[in-house]
Amino acid sequence: MSTRAVCHLDANYFYGQIEAIFRPEIRGKAFVVGGDQESRKGIVLTKSPLAKSYGIKTAISIKEALSIYPNLIVIPANFPLYSYFSDRMREIILQHTDAIKPFGSDEMWAQLYGNRTTVMKTVENIRQDLWKQLCLTVSIGVGDNLPYAKIGSDLAPNNGVCELWNEHREKLVYPLPVGDLLYVGASTSERLTKYGIRTIGDLANSEPKRVCDMLKSKTGEHLWVMANGQDKTRVEHIERIDDAKSFSNSNTLPYDLETEDDVRAALYMFSETVAQKMKEAGVEATTLSITVRDNDLHSTSRQTKLPRPTNLVADFVPAAMALFKKHYTLNRPIRTLGICGSNLVAEGSVFQLGLFDDEEKRQKQVRLERFVDRTRERFGQSILKRAVHMERTFKGANANNDHGDSQLFYVYR
Repeated sequence: MSTRAVCHLDANYFYGQIEAIFRPEIRGKAFVVGGDQESRKGIVLTKSPLAKSYGIKTAISIKEALSIYPNLIVIPANFPLYSYFSDRMREIILQHTDAIKPFGSDEMWAQLYGNRTTVMKTVENIRQDLWKQLCLTVSIGVGDNLPYAKIGSDLAPNNGVCELWNEHREKLVYPLPVGDLLYVGASTSERLTKYGIRTIGDLANSEPKRVCDMLKSKTGEHLWVMANGQDKTRVEHIERIDDAKSFSNSNTLPYDLETEDDVRAALYMFSETVAQKMKEAGVEATTLSITVRDNDLHSTSRQTKLPRPTNLVADFVPAAMALFKKHYTLNRPIRTLGICGSNLVAEGSVFQLGLFDDEEKRQKQVRLERFVDRTRERFGQSILKRAVHMERTFKGANANNDHGDSQLFYVYR
């Protein structure tokens, strides 16, 4: 009997594992991978198991971490290397499935097929291949819906697997703190706790309307669905290049975006890559979506239909900013931002021009962007920069979401 199954894979202290591969001298020691001292105030991006045992936590400052353990080894982050490993992880997993949904550089969901015996065999094969080919250990959660699979990976030991099927919800899921549920960040958890909802079970047994009233948002109904194991979201992000249904780029910035100018600059940064990859593939997008995750780790996505098929940065960013202004406020700083072009058509496909479209001006923009792409391909990504990026320092974030000499790694400041 076929099973609707999905797994969530989370690489154990991803940056730290990778550094330990290339730095044998730090293996088994207390170390952290830290951000640049001038960006994000030098925070801890990941910590080794021994550093964790001393009470060092992710996102605290390097200064605070050193005050906890003065002999702590601090390793500077190497984002191009981590991006390379992230890409290789996806390639290995795609040897076992045709659909994955990335959730950051070190986490992803994967669609699984067959009965439970077959599913668990596939999971074990993935785990073994990641270890044999990359020397990476992962925690894997397996279930019949995305939220439970994510909880499973949180519960699984390092280099281990945890099954969390729907029938396990009352025994294994309901007793967990409500903050363990996907998209329930600190402020949401605090608000729910204020109303007596302390566990996932409390949320599952509440009335959906009451939850919406508590949160003053319709997202309460979605959280109730997830708590009950009724989420039907499928992993539909096909990652094979020849089957690509969308082109996207997203990243967690080394420090939070707090103004619209911050957001606009980051959208330009990510749109450059999306547009360039689409031009290389000879396609244009008819739909644009953005994903925003605030520093409370609450994540939402919105999409809009574009006025015309396009693969131009000049079209993507204004549409993305209009979408952002319509649906988001900056009450909470933004930690992660992403942009995606989907519903693809072949470049140059026939469509209805608008009455006031200036096609001559647009063709000048097409030629300009293609010239920029060719120049960057030949001389490196940083050879040409937009004016929006010249006034500020950019450092530490992976703008290209890949690896190679032409990468530009920066963060908006």
